[in-house]
Amino acid sequence: MRRAGLIIKQKQQQMKKNINHLYVSVVTSLLILAGISCQKLDEKPEGISTPDNFYTTIAQCEAAYAGSLNALYVTWGGYQNIPSYPDGQYEGASLDFGVGSFNDIWTMHYKSVSNINAVLKAVKAGSLAGNADADISNVVAQGRFLRAFNYFTLVRLYGKIPYITEDTPDPVSTPLTKDSRLEIAAVYDLIEADITYAADNMADYDASTPGKPNKWVAKGLLAKVYLTRATAPLNQTENYAKARDMADDVIANGPYSLLPKFEDVFKTSNNENAEVMFAFHETSDAPYMPGNVWAPSEMDGWSSGPVKILWATTIYPEQPRKHSYLLLDFTSDIYDPSAPIINWSQSADGVPYIGKYNMPNLTYDQQVGGGDAGIEMKVLRFADVLLIYAEAANMAGSGPTQLAVDRLNMIIDRANEGTGSEERASITMSQAAFDKKVIDERSYELCFENDRYFDVLRKRLLEEVNLPDNAQGYDENDYLLPIPALDAQSIGQNPGYE
Repeated sequence: MRRAGLIIKQKQQQMKKNINHLYVSVVTSLLILAGISCQKLDEKPEGISTPDNFYTTIAQCEAAYAGSLNALYVTWGGYQNIPSYPDGQYEGASLDFGVGSFNDIWTMHYKSVSNINAVLKAVKAGSLAGNADADISNVVAQGRFLRAFNYFTLVRLYGKIPYITEDTPDPVSTPLTKDSRLEIAAVYDLIEADITYAADNMADYDASTPGKPNKWVAKGLLAKVYLTRATAPLNQTENYAKARDMADDVIANGPYSLLPKFEDVFKTSNNENAEVMFAFHETSDAPYMPGNVWAPSEMDGWSSGPVKILWATTIYPEQPRKHSYLLLDFTSDIYDPSAPIINWSQSADGVPYIGKYNMPNLTYDQQVGGGDAGIEMKVLRFADVLLIYAEAANMAGSGPTQLAVDRLNMIIDRANEGTGSEERASITMSQAAFDKKVIDERSYELCFENDRYFDVLRKRLLEEVNLPDNAQGYDENDYLLPIPALDAQSIGQNPGYE
């Protein structure tokens, strides 16, 4: 079985021997930060549980962080193949959760946390003694940022969870219990502490290494954490103002910007662009899956990216962006240049597909070559921060502000390109109407970027988006995923899966 317990995984997590094969994070690479992007490093002894022999240089610590993130970006899994959550956008996604549903999400994030904590523990014990204090703080900040990223995903999907840090007793010698699961608010407090430290101690953006984790990325994620706290299940509405102000700081003072044309955001030739703040991006010798994985049969595809017909045809507004982010019309034979273009309804599969990960964002060779497609899997974009601001500013007061309207319309205007039918936001909209407008816009702009499902959870839309054909058997327990059975034996199971 693929499932494994976090108790076992805390013991010793082996690093990949070749650093170039490790997960590459935040657009270009954590390896670039370590200055070893063109080197291969063999650890002796192999493993991450030997602080006396490892983590004695900044480069080693950052390479280990890359290794920790490799757990999240694995061939055919994790962020390389975004799970088809029942968010109302994926065709065939199901609310029929069982005890084994999405177990890999739990496993991979705790594996990543385990590796990160090993570095933080070694550094706390003095492994980097002799380095400048600012450099040590930056290493710690990177680790705490990445740890918070993992836990932010876990708490939204599983609710009460163990928050294991570098100071947590070894779960092998001191087994976890039901009391190890913290209340959701307590988990968020620890996430905030980690990201706030990261924002205060990570370096500023450096244009020479655009993928380097920096304080603005941390602030962007922190704004998202605040926004999530303000909504379900905590509904701590005082966090709307915090989300608004943090997002505004990133927008007004940070180095990122909205690209003038949405067509340029997902092109593999334009990876690492000014809109991308945080992304998974592979090195050339650790390639992503082939491009045709996401394509329809007529494009020699593997049919892994079907889009829910109702959402694509009826809900998504008619505009140029729709025909870029979704694959609605495509060649009837990708190997015949003269083959006619057909609509999805005429295709063999009979469904639309995800456009972001297909031609013309990919080159022809990337689409059909069977090798590295060069796809940059985005996690946080500047467009997301604009939408966070719009939602938070509206909900922090008594309705939309002009700046919230303007920033939301930046996304809408770009999507329409002057010809689309989507209505712009207006200052005259009610608070509720504007809030719905923002959430809908998040659905259109951020589709298939591992974002929509979390909006569905925090806005309590799970039953609604799965109507009319996939909400049978729905109940409130569906808002949490099942904890893998091995770990549930020790820490307890979520309601509805006992």
